[in-house]
Amino acid sequence: MLFGIWPGVVAADLVELTPLATPPEDVERTRVALDRLQGDAAQFYIRCYRHYRGDGAPEPGVVAAPADPGDYAGPGRLIDLVACYQATEPDPAGYAKFVRRAVRDVAAWGGGKVQVGEELNVPAPQDGGFPGCFDAVAAGVAAGIEERDRLGVSVGIGVNGAGVADPAFWARMTDSLGPDSTARLDFIGLDMFPDVFRPIPEDKVGVGAQFLVRTLRSVTRDAGISEETPIHVTETGWPTGRTRDEAKQARILQAVAAAVAATGEVSVHELFSLRDGISDGNWQNGFGLLHDDYTPKPAYDALRRLIGAS
Repeated sequence: MLFGIWPGVVAADLVELTPLATPPEDVERTRVALDRLQGDAAQFYIRCYRHYRGDGAPEPGVVAAPADPGDYAGPGRLIDLVACYQATEPDPAGYAKFVRRAVRDVAAWGGGKVQVGEELNVPAPQDGGFPGCFDAVAAGVAAGIEERDRLGVSVGIGVNGAGVADPAFWARMTDSLGPDSTARLDFIGLDMFPDVFRPIPEDKVGVGAQFLVRTLRSVTRDAGISEETPIHVTETGWPTGRTRDEAKQARILQAVAAAVAATGEVSVHELFSLRDGISDGNWQNGFGLLHDDYTPKPAYDALRRLIGAS
């Protein structure tokens, strides 16, 4: 199982995306922390986000994170670029061009994958709250596959959802994509945060993670996605704060990683995130393996050892 992580920082609460005064990203310190976390692993994903607001529109509130994924590319590094769709008017043609550019950029950074859309099963501020999102993602997937094939580059194309897989959502997704694009998906992604938004006993966290993975496989199979299509855990994490213990974060993240690996269904496991947006005691800003001053929490070394042993 390959590992990866989001190394970026945005000046916003990571749950509600409300503006925050966060310490800026330090590229060199981030690079050092990533190198140490990856260790001797032959491959490691760097997860990145871009937001499509409409052809030529700016990105109010949320900027690309990290600002330049190329800062963290290099030997053994694969870029996972999320092409978020957040246009206020339906614009599948413009978004398709946005995805084509994403494919070209990932290829230039050495390869990886493009996730087309982000959590269409979740309302705003995620992509499911924007008009025409399913049509846009369908156009983006088709354009991404075509661009990848035209260039002959190693860039996977996939889609994702969050939480417990909903049959109605995944049926709508595959209906929108159509049979050809559905058959050619390189991965399906799962954003999951056991014991974050809905508390569960610590000794049930691993079982809960396995339930989410197995439910996704069952539901997407019934929706027409081949069982051979890899599942990627595209986001998972557990935040620290005034009411959330750092030692428990390490235990939870290790338990989730071990549990999903044991399913035999997950080929990529990506963490959210490398560093706190701001270590102010509010759990919404404390998903990092590092504090905002780059000092490590116990989870950083725990995951470093886990990655080294995988």
